[in-house]
Amino acid sequence: MAHQSNRRIEDVRGSPIYPATGPRPPGDATVLSPAELGHPEARPRPRRLSRPLETAAFVAGRAIFGSYFLYNGVNHLRNRNMLIGYARGKRVPVPAVAVAASGLLIIAGGLSILSGAWPKAGAAMITTFLLGVSPQMHAFWRETDTQRRASEKVNFTKNMALVGASLMAAAHPEPWRYGLAPRTVGRNHDAS
Repeated sequence: MAHQSNRRIEDVRGSPIYPATGPRPPGDATVLSPAELGHPEARPRPRRLSRPLETAAFVAGRAIFGSYFLYNGVNHLRNRNMLIGYARGKRVPVPAVAVAASGLLIIAGGLSILSGAWPKAGAAMITTFLLGVSPQMHAFWRETDTQRRASEKVNFTKNMALVGASLMAAAHPEPWRYGLAPRTVGRNHDAS
């Protein structure tokens, strides 16, 4: 008999334990196997940022990461005429729209990460920007000049590293501690 995971999440509202009427506990209940009930020390505990150094590092990293995109998004719009010319040189279709849209995208993503308000959406915006822009604007494989190729390769690989950071931010459970996102009933507030 194949071993199956005994951890299930079930909606128990309406059961004899939690009647369909009256006050209900928030969310779903975790159903444990008899072995897990008999050995609570063996149950996996969720990992949370509880140490002050981890929390400080997370908040500082969030501030740096979010501020980087907020700052660059504002400069993107402030210097849009120059960037439109640069985008035109890279054969970006409708460069004026592309520059404005990408600037707004990273401003929104940076604000989201910085404030902690809907950070998964913010990380998705940043990732969308980086994955959309990098192959077009930093296509080092198309460059024949050695110096330009090296410069574009640095920019491309930097953007891919930022994609990695954005994906790590997206993987962090919400809501983020010290964030502006509304707290919802039944959510774990100590996740960050």
